[in-house]
Amino acid sequence: MENNTFFKQISLWSILGTAFASILLVIPITDNFIDNTKSYILFFGAILVLFLFVIKTFLEKSIRFTVSPISNALLLFGLAATASTFFTSNYPVESLLGMGGLYIAMTIIAIFAGSLIPKESISKFLLGMTIASSLLVILSILQMVGFGPAQLFNQLVNVNLPTSMVFNLAGSPFIALQIIGITLVGILTEIISTKKVNKLFAVTLPILVIGAGIFAFNLLPGKENALILPPLNASWSIMLDTIRNPRSALIGAGPSAYSNIYSAFKPIWMNNTNQWASIFSQATNFPLTLLSTMGVLGFGSWVFFVYKFAKLQKRSLTTSKPVIFMVGTSLILQLLMPINTIILTIQAIAIACIIANEKHRLPLLQLQTLRLKVLNKVDFDHKSANSFNAPLFLTVAIGMVGVTTLFYLTGRAYAANVVMAQSTKAIAENDLVKAYELQQKAVELNPYLDIFRRRYASTNALIAIALSNKADISDIEKEQVSSLLQQSVREARAATTLDSIESQNWASLAQIYENMIGVSTDAAQWTIQSYTSAIETNPNDPTLRIMLANVFVTQKDYQQALNILTQAVNLKPDLAGSHYNLAVVLEQIDQPDAYREARISYQRALVLLDPSSEEYTIVNQKIEELETMMNEKGISLEPETDQTQENGQAPNPESSGVQAPSIIEQTLNNGTEVDPEASSDVNLNPGDQDLMVKENEPATNLSEELN
Repeated sequence: MENNTFFKQISLWSILGTAFASILLVIPITDNFIDNTKSYILFFGAILVLFLFVIKTFLEKSIRFTVSPISNALLLFGLAATASTFFTSNYPVESLLGMGGLYIAMTIIAIFAGSLIPKESISKFLLGMTIASSLLVILSILQMVGFGPAQLFNQLVNVNLPTSMVFNLAGSPFIALQIIGITLVGILTEIISTKKVNKLFAVTLPILVIGAGIFAFNLLPGKENALILPPLNASWSIMLDTIRNPRSALIGAGPSAYSNIYSAFKPIWMNNTNQWASIFSQATNFPLTLLSTMGVLGFGSWVFFVYKFAKLQKRSLTTSKPVIFMVGTSLILQLLMPINTIILTIQAIAIACIIANEKHRLPLLQLQTLRLKVLNKVDFDHKSANSFNAPLFLTVAIGMVGVTTLFYLTGRAYAANVVMAQSTKAIAENDLVKAYELQQKAVELNPYLDIFRRRYASTNALIAIALSNKADISDIEKEQVSSLLQQSVREARAATTLDSIESQNWASLAQIYENMIGVSTDAAQWTIQSYTSAIETNPNDPTLRIMLANVFVTQKDYQQALNILTQAVNLKPDLAGSHYNLAVVLEQIDQPDAYREARISYQRALVLLDPSSEEYTIVNQKIEELETMMNEKGISLEPETDQTQENGQAPNPESSGVQAPSIIEQTLNNGTEVDPEASSDVNLNPGDQDLMVKENEPATNLSEELN
């Protein structure tokens, strides 16, 4: 009995520690270290629960866990997440390390942890949440006055974190406000239920209320941390477009695929908003995200869970009410806004505490020597397990192997993030060779993340161009350039294979091919094909069309460039870069009407620019130069009367040199695709192209600065 009590206490503090760490712990050794820390805390927390459950099975010599009224709903949600993760992609690792894995981990904790912890878990959980939330507020206030976590991290680990409210241990003031709101609900429910205020609540309540006010103030419009969510009608439209496909309607596009479907189905009117360039990873609220990413199965299982939980709270114990209301508050938040990892973690552990507090009234499921039976709690307490047997021993062994494998794979994935962050630091220090070696190691640790392949491809291309720019390049270095270019292409193409509907993968591949124009005879064709794929996966992004048009300009195909830039202008008429690039191409037509149209396009770009900016000065100078040139050629600035129109005849569509079939409507690959890895000519200098591939941004040029 003492051993059982000791084991339950270890389990309780381990699980409560997971909730505490999820709120306050950040480990700044990865690139996106806040999200990574919170996600891996939940992953390792779920693995810890499974490990403890296997140990419990060994100690009790039977598999026993509490069956609650919401267990079946939780199981359905976990199965829906698993189905959506594995059946929507040939490479589910990204989803397993993203929202799919988080949903599964949350389900594991909620179902199994309640059987591991003692009845008094409710009070301990509320105590832990109160302390963690109060510390979150205190540390945020300290940061505001110059002595907070950001300042500490900047000194200890040599990072450059913002010392304002932009940096928050919870991730953002928005998430911190949700945590505090849930905690306040639990405290107030406890006070109302017991009709007394203990010393801890008397001290922490004012702190939490002040913190809630501070965080809410920082979310107001115009503030640095102003809340930005996708419009509800945009999220609704994207959801409807996603579920038009029967398969997607059933299991969604994948738990981690929302950013991809947002790019694919973003309404064109979003280009008229300030959020036109944003790619959201979730919808306005959790239900719309579920419908889009996990389909009817995911959404239906969540609704079923909410229904079962509502029934559970009606007949729950008074002592369970504080945490039940905390979970209810989290569900209301999910109904109104996007989900986050910390709330998922808190919700899972809170459900486990509720089950633990109610389990003396709930049935227990026992599996012993391959016999399945349900026992009432009273009968169960007086019935000892049978002697240890071979099937159970095998079950425990399999469980330990499974837990060990999960721990190894998850740890390996986290290690890959750590190594990739080290490569980022190496690039900042201009040590490309070290960055190359680190990224190679990161890809070896986790070869199934497209972003790792994309970054590795970029570094290969960067080193190849740096080598080729050497004045006295040797034959060995030429071979290295060829090898690096081939590897760059392989890695970029691998990224498109891992996630073929991620627009950035295709854009990165196109930029690598673009750097090879002049090196390989077919590089221009591959570039156009890749940009076309990028546009197909993100059809309403005008910047992709600008980049594609620039490729046609380098090939002196001005007709097609004009067509593409016209599409870009139509997608977003208030984008200065589109008008500027259109004007530059029109100047190449060398026709009076084209010059006039170029002048108009320059003027439109000028209106959209800040008069104090350098770009404004450049465009204004271009207008002056163009007008001077037109005057020298005797071309009037205003268009002359079109005699054919006066006679009632339709104008010739070819006369302006602007109209051409849409690039999306054309078949760009007019022949057999040539393998780019086998046709690089290193005798030509790739350094002639000054476009450099960067992670998550296109090559730098004037047109992009104007965007």
